[in-house]
Amino acid sequence: MIKADSSHKVIHYKKITSDHCPSFSGIAAGECKGELWVDHLENANIAIANSYAVGGFAFLGEITSEEQYKEVERFIHEELFAWLKSKGINYFEFSIENDNLRSRVLKMFGDRNIKKEQEFSFRKKDGIPELLSLPAEYTIQQIDEKFWNLIDEGKVGNGAFVTKRILGSWESFDDFCEKSLAYCMTYLNQIVAVIAGTAKFNDVIAIDIETKEAHRNRGLALIMTEKFVNECVRRGMTAQWDCVESNLASRKLAEKAGFTFVRENEVYGFDL
Repeated sequence: MIKADSSHKVIHYKKITSDHCPSFSGIAAGECKGELWVDHLENANIAIANSYAVGGFAFLGEITSEEQYKEVERFIHEELFAWLKSKGINYFEFSIENDNLRSRVLKMFGDRNIKKEQEFSFRKKDGIPELLSLPAEYTIQQIDEKFWNLIDEGKVGNGAFVTKRILGSWESFDDFCEKSLAYCMTYLNQIVAVIAGTAKFNDVIAIDIETKEAHRNRGLALIMTEKFVNECVRRGMTAQWDCVESNLASRKLAEKAGFTFVRENEVYGFDL
């Protein structure tokens, strides 16, 4: 397997992308940031992608021969797991974005105690009426150049709540501005909630959203979601919301905001 990067991009990536997983297809297509290993840079058949925003890996494409299967298996056990351990990561979480690939990948980990959980994907293509009022002392901010500079100058507290998502997902702030968008909530000049587009593929943008625990249950997430989706619609993009079954609050928020269920997949994981 070959590691792709800004100097070694995949030329023909159609076989390792799909419309239902922008977080990983965006990495494979070179749209957003993430680690990517492929069998061939010119014409990739199989890929393993790692997304900072998702916090895990995905297997993309198909294994086309027994020789290729053995090489992927060798790479994972001898190189990828060693790379993770060198970073202090002792857990491997992954999805498989092609049903034809599922049995072959799971076979590689037959000796592992694999845990699995359902993941649900929702999309919103049309706007949301902005009916909720912002609670007192909160301010919603679009992450533009002016606000980014305030964070950089230390004039807004808890800036890492925003910057780690954006710089973990995009090559630069300028790259983010060209392809994505984000909003945050401030309270007493501290960032307490954020919603950001962390990947893009075929004009579908993946959402990452979080509110600090002390500020939950106040409608902040829904207000941010309304702003985010409406701006996506204005730009001709579709917002995608992914959440695992154990995160019931996230699923309820997506449904409350009018997102439509589009897909169910499985997320797997095991200790290294």
